[in-house]
Amino acid sequence: MRIGISLSAAMLAALVFTGCGIKTSEYNVSADNIQKLRQLGDIKIGLDSFTAENENESMIMCRLSEPIETPNDEAFEKFIEKAFKDELIISGIYDENAQIKINGHLKKIYGSSVIGNAYWTYDMKISSSNGESFNLESLYDYGSSFSAYAACENMGSSFVPSVRKLIQDIVTHPEFNKLITKK
Repeated sequence: MRIGISLSAAMLAALVFTGCGIKTSEYNVSADNIQKLRQLGDIKIGLDSFTAENENESMIMCRLSEPIETPNDEAFEKFIEKAFKDELIISGIYDENAQIKINGHLKKIYGSSVIGNAYWTYDMKISSSNGESFNLESLYDYGSSFSAYAACENMGSSFVPSVRKLIQDIVTHPEFNKLITKK
């Protein structure tokens, strides 16, 4: 009898405390980023392949129970690259054959869901085919919850806005214009 109760309790705990995973949304462009990119004038920019310290990482654990995953299980660096490309295309300045190509190297990505300190942070090196580069840390705060389920849902739904903020931080960086200037 005790074994049956213990086994039932263990199975119930396994069901309650294991997560199925939260898929983030597909990226949708930011009007603010598009406007900023259009202000660059008559310029064409291409992208080189983005890389990462932890190549092909596509998931971050939320509260050690719920994986937060990109929509198509694509690596974070590829998700960011595609998002940046979408912004450049919609702004009308993307050209895969452009002389100036930008690439990014994701040194670190981190997500926190702690109450009062919930955020996504990115540490990246942004480089240009013209030899210029800069390092960037981008931070996006969002609201969390005491409930693990709600906190992880918030973490997953805040991923895309955090990538929009990352791209905004790149294109508004004081050294961004050096990246897109031909030498």
